[in-house]
Parts: sequence; C-alpha cells; structure tokens
Amino acid sequence: MATIRINKNFHSLKNAALVCGRGFGPLSELAPGLFADTDRVCLVTDRNCFRNFRGFNKMLRGIADRTVIFHTPDGGRAKNFQSLEGLLSFMLRNGFSRRSLVIGAGGGSVTDLAGLGAALYMRGVNWISVPTTLLGQADAGIGGKTAVDVEGVKNIAGAFYQPALTVCDAAFLDTLKEKELRAGAGELIKYALIAPGKLGRVILNNLPGALVRRKKNLAAVVSACAAFKLDLAAKDERDESGLREILNLGHTAGHAFEALSKGRLAHGDAVLWGLRYAAMLSYELNFMDRKYAKIIEAMLLRTEPPALASACLDFARFSRLIRLDKKAGTHKNRFLLIKRPGRIQAVNDVAEKTLKKTLKGLKSK
Repeated sequence: MATIRINKNFHSLKNAALVCGRGFGPLSELAPGLFADTDRVCLVTDRNCFRNFRGFNKMLRGIADRTVIFHTPDGGRAKNFQSLEGLLSFMLRNGFSRRSLVIGAGGGSVTDLAGLGAALYMRGVNWISVPTTLLGQADAGIGGKTAVDVEGVKNIAGAFYQPALTVCDAAFLDTLKEKELRAGAGELIKYALIAPGKLGRVILNNLPGALVRRKKNLAAVVSACAAFKLDLAAKDERDESGLREILNLGHTAGHAFEALSKGRLAHGDAVLWGLRYAAMLSYELNFMDRKYAKIIEAMLLRTEPPALASACLDFARFSRLIRLDKKAGTHKNRFLLIKRPGRIQAVNDVAEKTLKKTLKGLKSK
C-alpha cells in the first residue's frame, strides 16, 4: 500500500481551525483543549455513514464514554425542522449543558443540521464539523454556514456559526459509491472556475485522478478547495461584503433543479446542471467566448450526471424558485456568470425570455 503524507496545515478563522489530510487520529488529540472542559458529546451522523466507515471508534477514542449518537435520516432528508427539533430534544433529554459539544459527521445535510443545532441549543455550544463526502470536504462542511430547508426551498432557516474545528479526512472518501463521488465533482469544477491562478490549476490537474479514486489526487483537491473556502470565509464570514458570493456559482439554478426533482436529484448532481446552466447563460449574454464555453462543457461532460426530470424543465416553476432564491434580494433574479478562470460577475434581472431560452437549450443536453 502506498503511503500518503499527511498534510497537517491549519488555517485560522477566529477560534476555528481546519485540518486536511488522511488518516487522522482521535479528535481529542487533534484539539485537546477543546475537550478539556466538555461534559457531554453528541455525535450527529446518518446510519449509512456510521455503518460503512470503520474509523469512528478511533475518532472517538478518549471521549467515547461521554458520547451519545443521534442518527439522522439519510441524504437531504435530514435538512428540515423535524430533524432539527428531534436533535434539540435528544440533547435536552440526554442532559446536555453549555459545556457540551456537538460533532457533525456526514454529508453536507448532516453538518448543516449539526451546526444549526449547536448554534441554537442553549444559545450556542461548541461543535466540530467532520464532512465525510467529497462535496462536504470540498465545500459544504466548511465555513460556518448552517441551515435547514423550508417547503422545499434550500437553506431558508439558518445561522452563521463557526465550528471550533473542521476535519477533512480523505480516508472517509474510500467508502463512497461512484454516484456519491460524482456528486462532489460539481463543487470541484466550481472551484476550478472561481479560484485564481495556481489554485485553479491544482484542482484542474488533480480532477481526473480524483474522479477515479486516486487517493493522492483526492487529498490534493480537498485540501485546495477547503483552504480557498476558509480563506474567503475569513474575509467575509457573514456573506456581507460580496467576496463569498462567488461560492454560489451554479447554485441558483442548481437549487431550483434540486427542489423541482423533489429530492431525486442529489445536491451535487443538481449543482452540475446548475453550472451547465450558468455557463450557457454566460455565453448567451456574451460574457465568455465559444472557446472557453467548450472547455467548461468538456469538464462537465466528464461527470455524466443523471438526466433532468421534466419537472426541472418547467419554466414557470423554475422561474418561481429563482425569484425566491435568497441571493436575489429585491431583484427578480440574480446569477453569477463566468467571464474567464477566476473572474466571476454577478448579474441582476436577466430577462425572462433569455432564462427560458437557456433552460430550453439545457433540455437538449
């Protein structure tokens, strides 16, 4: 077996820390000060993750006697008020206090739920984010945005609440099925499009290997994406200055596709289609030339996401969700468009006929 060097580079955001690498030891050894005064620990995870990953015993070594486990529904079904209320009630019944700690270990839905639960319980307890999917380690589990969905609309109720520690251990990725690995590809391509210069090239160069499970490439892209996102979060923690907005590339249409599919389209696959829509719209509005449009399309074609359901191509329903997107503010719509690598521009109030034409073009893909 090839030995992979663990890159223990920490990045700071106030009292938050991020560590990326492979094969980490117990959490209590990564951040001993965090557990010194902790009375109870709640591990929030879904049953599939807990069953498939063999490293939980090692991860909890030294704190297992203080830990209880809250199992969430699998996938995006965890991101709702029912699950949130269940988590808060579970913590209350198990005697959690202000000195307690929450660990969210799973995909983005699990870390979102765990972080929001930690933010709300007794007005805030410490939490640790342990994203276990490629999408979570590259994006969703980092940066302190926590939320649940309301009536099918993504991330309507939430809070900015930084984890005290984020651990991106590439060993978790060994357990992923092919469709779960593909679901993270959209975020990797997004970072390749928004990241400037060398960082974007690191992601692009390692992307083909990452998609076929080469451990070295997976660790490289996760570390690059995670470091870039945490740096943006440090500069624009509450998404107020606009710097962090570029992370939403592909998500305006992507969130609409995800909602219209009623959960049958995974978030990562929805983002892949959202990126295609953003690229086509960018070309339609003359933001980028045909050469670059073809390069982006070639990247996206590698991932082969599931076909869009007919409901996703219903323009009236699509347009309604676009208007409800929280990034739109007082505008009818707001899209992030692509000019060239590392150059993204926000555009408001794109004409409906243009949006409709782009959606119709996507149907033929």
